Amino acid sequence: MPSSAWKSASSGSSSRNYPATQAVLGCVRMLAAAWIACAASGLAFAQDASRPEGPPLAVTWQAPAPLKRLYEEFLKPPTPEAGERRAASLRPWVREVRKKVPEIAASQGYFSATVEVEFDSNAREHATVTVTPGPITTVEAVDLEFAGDLAGDGAEREKRRAELKRKWAMQPGAAFKSADWETAKTRIVDDLTEVDYAAGSLKASEATVDAEASRARLKVVLDSGPRFTMGDVQIYGLKRYSEAVVRRVVDIHRGDRFSMDTLGELQRRLQTGPWFSTVLVDVRRDPHQPDDVPVQVTVTERRAKDVGLSVGYGTDDGARAEAAYRDRDLFDRGYDLQSSIRAAQYRQIGYADVYMAPGLTPFRGKSIPFRDSVGVLVEHSTIEKLAISRFAVAGYRHFTPEKLETRVGLSYQIERDYPEGAQPVITRALAPIAAFTLRRVDNLYDPRRGGVLNVQFAAGTKSLLSTQDFFKTYAQYQHWIPAGADNQILLRGEIGRTYAPSREGIPEDFLFRAGGSRSNRGYAFQSLGVTKGDATVGGRYMLTASAEFVHWLNERWGAAVFTDIGDATDSPKDWKGNPSYGVGARFRTPAGPLALDLAYAQDPRKFRLSFSVNIAF
Repeated sequence: MPSSAWKSASSGSSSRNYPATQAVLGCVRMLAAAWIACAASGLAFAQDASRPEGPPLAVTWQAPAPLKRLYEEFLKPPTPEAGERRAASLRPWVREVRKKVPEIAASQGYFSATVEVEFDSNAREHATVTVTPGPITTVEAVDLEFAGDLAGDGAEREKRRAELKRKWAMQPGAAFKSADWETAKTRIVDDLTEVDYAAGSLKASEATVDAEASRARLKVVLDSGPRFTMGDVQIYGLKRYSEAVVRRVVDIHRGDRFSMDTLGELQRRLQTGPWFSTVLVDVRRDPHQPDDVPVQVTVTERRAKDVGLSVGYGTDDGARAEAAYRDRDLFDRGYDLQSSIRAAQYRQIGYADVYMAPGLTPFRGKSIPFRDSVGVLVEHSTIEKLAISRFAVAGYRHFTPEKLETRVGLSYQIERDYPEGAQPVITRALAPIAAFTLRRVDNLYDPRRGGVLNVQFAAGTKSLLSTQDFFKTYAQYQHWIPAGADNQILLRGEIGRTYAPSREGIPEDFLFRAGGSRSNRGYAFQSLGVTKGDATVGGRYMLTASAEFVHWLNERWGAAVFTDIGDATDSPKDWKGNPSYGVGARFRTPAGPLALDLAYAQDPRKFRLSFSVNIAF
């Protein structure tokens, strides 16, 4: 009964049900139309989303060069996102430009900058931003005040205050830039805390800028705090090595005035040794406890023993293989054993050197670090038809101040020479040796400017275990000259002379041969010298020189042109220029620029390929 009643109501033709039916149908039609419209709209949106509105905005900055670079870096033009109208992306960018342009200008000393943004067309694909910076603000006056112990009376304090005022970076007349202002404050605190005042700080700072007059007045208050003195040295981190390794290079006494140079020198001495990977030397900077402050040395140890295996190839000695062993704690006393066995095509060598723990020696009121070493060497080589077998023992003391390295010692060697086509000979020498190396370069492993001078002396006498009287002198100088941002010039010269009645009876180590990748590059290694039989042996005179121009193509690669001259003879009248010249490639490595050179020797008109590492040694 209910089902038939529903059927009658829904399908009957009675006139009183017609308006309701029409209303329902109308709603259905409206919903269908809305759905179709939404679908069409979504389709259109999807189509719009599938393609960008247009290319990114092109911007031309009209501003002074230093500001222009900053604006181009920090105010990148917008790129409309998919489906976004260009105007919608431009509005926030324009707001940011109007806000940031004066701020960036002010950071560079322009405090009255104005900005205008103009679009070239209705499409707004290109904008011109014109910045009128106004006059740059300069420092009118500097008021540097002091508090703490440094503010007291006394000639020494007055001298220190005058020195700090002189070192202040932003003197009157300098452009007032935010970065320079912050840097100047940091540096003046560093200068303050360099000596005596370990807890010194910046108490207050103020920069008053008159934008209309383009002038700035600066006020800085430095609080030195109390004077500090240094106390005992406390060592942290030692597990493998003896404390004596550190104590032997400590030159700090209780009551010494605080000095960052003193702490830095101790850190450098320990860091250059073989035992520690990191070294930190400092004091607690508590202004309430400034007297006899303990010096804290914190170290991270290297492992005591290393074994190394390597293979390689060099144009001077051919293919080679090497096995090395190192013990940094020999006899549990911190002695450093360095040993190696190397087999190459033209030279075989084995050596063992033992470096004692470092120490200090007084010199002109200062303490100079030194290390003693003893060593033994066995060598056999066959170069330019000269076979040499050599045994040597030596002891040296190495002085290692910051710039000038000095090595003095005594060497004894026995040498047997086998020149092809001549009789073998045995030579001996007990020779005191002195060598000096002075370095004045900006970077030890990749120098761009400066020079390195190496000077050597050695002597022997027949009256004391030598087969000939002789006195050897040798000097080499290298100089680097920058020639613009991407170019440099390298000049090198070496000269040597051995004073002796003749070359006979003198070991080859105290004579000279030339040629090779570190000498005259157009000639093979040690091929320039004195002819004996069919072999080339050392002479008493040597002179070489080199000039090289390098153009760096990028951070890693460079190209070079060069010319070399040089010869080794037994008489000055026999010396020949032997000019060679060529081109090369350079590649920067952590150990120094790697040089691959193709040289042409003018006589005998041959090409030679060589490579080496150019470092400031």
